[in-house]
Amino acid sequence: MKKMNNIKLKTLKQTRAFYIWELKRKESLTKSERSKYLLALKSIEKIIKEKEGSGEKEKHKNRIAGVK
Repeated sequence: MKKMNNIKLKTLKQTRAFYIWELKRKESLTKSERSKYLLALKSIEKIIKEKEGSGEKEKHKNRIAGVK
């Protein structure tokens, strides 16, 4: 669980966009493969909501600006 905390919000959003793109692009996916992509997307969405709710975005902006 600790490694999950190191994942950046930007990376999660990029991964989500890639999975959505793959689902649209690959019409030949089997039902099982499509199901796995959708399950992964659901998990990614959940993590993104948790990170946005925790204010990670604001913390990151403050560090860049030099504010603690």
